[in-house]
Amino acid sequence: MKSKYFALGACALALTACDMQGTPKQAVIGPNSTDEQKFAYMLGAQFGGQNFTMIPRQVGSELHEDVVVQAVYDFIKSEKDTTFKMQVPADSMQAVGSRFSVIARERMEKTRPDSATLAGFGGDQAKIRAYVDSVTKAMPIEAAPAPTKATVTLGNATTDIQKFSYLIGMQFGAQFQSIGKQFNTEFDADYFVLGVRESAAKVRDTTKTMTLPEDSLKAVGERFNEKMKVIREEAIKKQQEEQKKLEAEVAELKGETLANGMPAKINFKVKATGISTKAENLEAYAGKPLLMFYFSATCGHCAHAAPQLVEIAKEFNPKGLTSVAIASGGNNKSGIRRFSDDAKFEGAFDVLWDESRQFGELYSDGYVPKVYLVNPDGSYKLYAAFEREKEDLKKEIAELLNGKPVEWKVEAPAVDTAKVDAPASSAAVAQPAPAKAEAKPAAAPAANK
Repeated sequence: MKSKYFALGACALALTACDMQGTPKQAVIGPNSTDEQKFAYMLGAQFGGQNFTMIPRQVGSELHEDVVVQAVYDFIKSEKDTTFKMQVPADSMQAVGSRFSVIARERMEKTRPDSATLAGFGGDQAKIRAYVDSVTKAMPIEAAPAPTKATVTLGNATTDIQKFSYLIGMQFGAQFQSIGKQFNTEFDADYFVLGVRESAAKVRDTTKTMTLPEDSLKAVGERFNEKMKVIREEAIKKQQEEQKKLEAEVAELKGETLANGMPAKINFKVKATGISTKAENLEAYAGKPLLMFYFSATCGHCAHAAPQLVEIAKEFNPKGLTSVAIASGGNNKSGIRRFSDDAKFEGAFDVLWDESRQFGELYSDGYVPKVYLVNPDGSYKLYAAFEREKEDLKKEIAELLNGKPVEWKVEAPAVDTAKVDAPASSAAVAQPAPAKAEAKPAAAPAANK
C-alpha cells in the first residue's frame, strides 16, 4: 500500500463482473433480482451512502460521482487485464491522498472547541459532540458537478478533487473485488455501481428513496452472513489440511538447520512460479552470488524498500551479482506485476512467486520484507531489518563478489528458564519462549466513527 489513503466505511457483514469491453449494461434491481445482485447493490449502497456523506465533510469538497464510478470499473478491468493501466498513476494517487489527508486534519482541528468553550461544557461529552457536529456542518463544502453517467477520461487538466474521487473509486473497486473473493463469487459490478449511484443521489436529496428498502437489504445481508460462516469453516479446514501437506513437503527440503531452527542453506529445489521469467523452482540461481528479496505486493514497507534494492542490484549486477525478487504466497499475478512495474524491477530483478508457499515456510516467519544474501554454496545471511542494515548489505555484497563469503552469526532463541511445578526429585525443565505471533496487517483508519 503506497500511502495512508482515506479508508472506506465498514461494509456489510464487517468483512475484511461486468463486461468491461463496452458500455456497462443498465442494471435494474427489484424483488425478483438474484441474491447476488441484491448483495452487490447493498454493498454499493453502503459504500456510497457512508463515503459520499462523510468524506465531503472531512475534505470540504463533494466527490465527483462519475469519476468514482469510472475508477470502480477501471480497477476491476485492471484486475482482469494486467496490461490495462489506471488513469491516475500510483505516485499521483499517493500524492493527492496525502494532500487531502492534510486538508482533513486541518478541518478537524477547526472543529475542536477552544479551552474556554471546553471548560464551559464541564466535561459533558454530549455537549462536546454536539458542538463539534454543529461546527462541522457549518463548514463550507464545494459542490461537485451533477453526474451525467457518461464515461470519464481524465487528462492533463484533471483537478485534485477528481484525482481524489478516482482514488476513492479505486478503493471501492478493490473492496468490492475482495469481498467477492471471500464469497468465491464474481459479483456483478453494474449492480454495485447502481447502489453507489442511488445512495449518492439520496445523500444529495434526502427525499429520494432507494429501490430496495432497508428490510430487504438487511435480509440479504443476513443470508450472506450465514454463507460466510460456512465458507470460513470450510476455509479453516482446508487451510489446516494444506498446512499439514506443506509441512510434509518442506521437511524433505530443510536439511541441516541453524541455531535458530532455520535451514542452514537455500535449497534451490524449492518451488517458485516464474512471473518475469520461466521458472518452476530456484535451480537457475544455484551456484551464484545471489541477492534475494522476499516481499508482498500489498506491503507498504516492501514498496518503500523495493526501489532502494533496485539501485543496489543495478550497481552490483554488472559485477557478477544475480538478483531475484520472490512474492509471498498470498499474492496474485496481477498484483505482483503491478508492484514490479511500480518498483521498476525490470532489468534489475527476476520476479518469481512463492505460489507453493515452500520458500516462506522454510525461510520466513510471516513478516516482510526480507532480504537474503546467498553464497554460491547456498549458505546465506538474512537481513530482517533492511533499512538499518542497508549499508552492511552493500559492503558484504562487494566482499562476496571479491571472494569473501557472507557469514550469518545466528544465536539460539531465548528460552524461559523458570522452573515448572514438578516433584522435588525431578530436574527443572526449561520452557521455550512463546513463539512470535504471525504478523497481521494493521487495520486502516476508518473514514468515520
